[in-house]
Amino acid sequence: MSREKALWDRGIALFAEGQYSRALECLHALEPSLKDDPRLLSNLGVVYRDSGNLTRAEQYFRRVCAAQPSDPAAHFNLAVTLLRAGKLREGFAEYEWRWQVLQFVPQRRDFPRPLWRGEPIAGRRILLWGEQGAGDGIQFVRYAPLVRNAGGEPVLEVLPHLERLVSWMAGPYSVVNALTAGVEFDLHCPLMSLPERFRTGLNSIPPPARFSIPPGLREKWSARLRTGRTEVGLVWAANPGYGNNAARSISPALLAPITRLPGVQCWGLQVGPAAAETPGGIANLANDLIDFAETGAAIGELDLVITVDTAVAHLAGSLGKPVWVLLSYASDWRWLLDRHDSPWYPGMRLFRQKHPGEWREPLEQVAAELATLR
Repeated sequence: MSREKALWDRGIALFAEGQYSRALECLHALEPSLKDDPRLLSNLGVVYRDSGNLTRAEQYFRRVCAAQPSDPAAHFNLAVTLLRAGKLREGFAEYEWRWQVLQFVPQRRDFPRPLWRGEPIAGRRILLWGEQGAGDGIQFVRYAPLVRNAGGEPVLEVLPHLERLVSWMAGPYSVVNALTAGVEFDLHCPLMSLPERFRTGLNSIPPPARFSIPPGLREKWSARLRTGRTEVGLVWAANPGYGNNAARSISPALLAPITRLPGVQCWGLQVGPAAAETPGGIANLANDLIDFAETGAAIGELDLVITVDTAVAHLAGSLGKPVWVLLSYASDWRWLLDRHDSPWYPGMRLFRQKHPGEWREPLEQVAAELATLR
């Protein structure tokens, strides 16, 4: 094996283990021989980004974009870096390259009507369609009122398990799910392109969507969840269908500092396969959480939600419920860097890993702060 290949393989392996400084040493050692090789520059950018050095990451990704201006992956990497740095306006513009990146190809949609690019809508009916996950839909459906104020007649297309929830959104709005056939519209736009269309910056993020839960459903969950203690909802695992699920998820055994607090009743909002791992001290609600409307109704009767980075964080934030989000070291771009609050959700607090893969410290911090609320 050549020295270059050994350094390359070692650097990639160290990066996968979260040993960013050592990974950078290996990759930088390749610069004299590989010089401006776009693959090396891209890998350096990724390692710097995940280590939290967004300035250096941006520099490397801009070099790749300059060398390969038509490379979608280079622009997408730059987009994610800019967004995480809070440079939302330029970041969302670069994020439009996502449709040419391999991982997003299955989500592309071919419609017989034109894509809306921000031109005057003039009363036309516009399909705003969800992409990626349920959390993304909940986060970005907030742009529907802006589209309406701009003269459009929005039709919201969401995942089936979001349809009932989004139908409760103040408006009202026409809501269909992704399986509905025969929907008529004049224009279309993916939800996550709307921040670019409205030139969103950190100081111009619209408020979250608000969902009005029907009184009967509120009463049902109030009767079940109100015990007279501090009612806390817990989610410990992200969607297993996403590549970084393992990094975002927590072993439920690590929740013991929270579940053992006196005066606190823990309710499991976890659904999917991870719900089968519900530990003692948490009342499992999974069988009754049939969609996000039901989960939202349950959240509405809790005092606090503690969750990993998953759709429940966006749901609780949109409902105006206090929500504490546990974030991995190299967290998603929407949570920015080093902040403990979120410009997307005013009532949200962020508890971050201080070391890659280490959850004990943020969980102990959460338990300590929860103890003061009782």
